[in-house]
Amino acid sequence: LTTEEKAELLELRDHAAKPYLRERASAILQVAEGRSGRWVALNGLLKRRQPDAIYEWLDRYETEGVEGLTIREGRGRPAAYEP
Repeated sequence: LTTEEKAELLELRDHAAKPYLRERASAILQVAEGRSGRWVALNGLLKRRQPDAIYEWLDRYETEGVEGLTIREGRGRPAAYEP
């Protein structure tokens, strides 16, 4: 990571409004410090994750930057009815 990328991720980890963004930034920073994605998934976060999730976050960060860490529109369970 460059100095600017690290500063951006630290800011996101410490001050993002959404908890999932703080978690993802923390995971990327830990991998950048030399920990494996598997270790971070199983030990480095408050909640255990699948190692593949960490690697997916890393891939998206490498291709899209911080914008790649956000949850995309249309993800998740669809509404049971339209209001």
